[in-house]
Amino acid sequence: MKKSLLYILTVLLLVALCSIQTKAQITLQVGAGLGYSLPAGDYAGTTVDFYNGAKFGMKSGFNLNGKVRVGIRVLNAFGEIDYNAFSGSGESEPGQGSIDLSNKVISVKVGPELPFSIPMSPVTPYIQGFVSYNNITGTAEFKGVSDVPSGKYDIASASRIGLGVGVGAIIDLVGIKLDANIQYHFINIGGKEYKIENATSHERLDNYTSLNDSKDPLYNVSSTDHFIANDRGISAVEFKLDVMFGL
Repeated sequence: MKKSLLYILTVLLLVALCSIQTKAQITLQVGAGLGYSLPAGDYAGTTVDFYNGAKFGMKSGFNLNGKVRVGIRVLNAFGEIDYNAFSGSGESEPGQGSIDLSNKVISVKVGPELPFSIPMSPVTPYIQGFVSYNNITGTAEFKGVSDVPSGKYDIASASRIGLGVGVGAIIDLVGIKLDANIQYHFINIGGKEYKIENATSHERLDNYTSLNDSKDPLYNVSSTDHFIANDRGISAVEFKLDVMFGL
């Protein structure tokens, strides 16, 4: 008798859950949040690396973002607008010169999310992938640096196509949801180029006032003006916590 009753209750529960799922075919959430970002690969390094054209010399920074999530059956789609701020400072050569750097990266991301429901749990983990459009700007300030006139210079705006993956968890707090997320973002998968945008009378300085994430076609190991020897990747690990509201 007890087994029959348990079987009937189980079937009723499954029917109820299926009914709820059928009625909630499409869901919509919007929200915003902030977080912490770490440069990775060639985007990290030191200001000595930046001066030598090897890496970009960025350190950790903060991020702000807005997010929209649409759920359709078992798959979500999401869109984000992110603002990441990075900086770096240090010497141009051991014991010599001073360089202060800043970069701002504005990204528009879209992609799918696959959630994994845990019965009777307020936590829903998920995995995601996305494509991104990224705009990068910044400044570079030099003081007492060899072959570079002292001053603060703008880095010309540059756009790149990126790809990324992420993992996260949605925590339901009744009325609002917390969305904890970690993304690895390849910011310049597409569009790398060597191009002088802000030309000056100092040829070496011109290398620093444009993004120049591709190899200098005139690279020469003995040249002080053509010293970017390889393509450089721009990547970041982004930690985020968003507050989401269902509509």
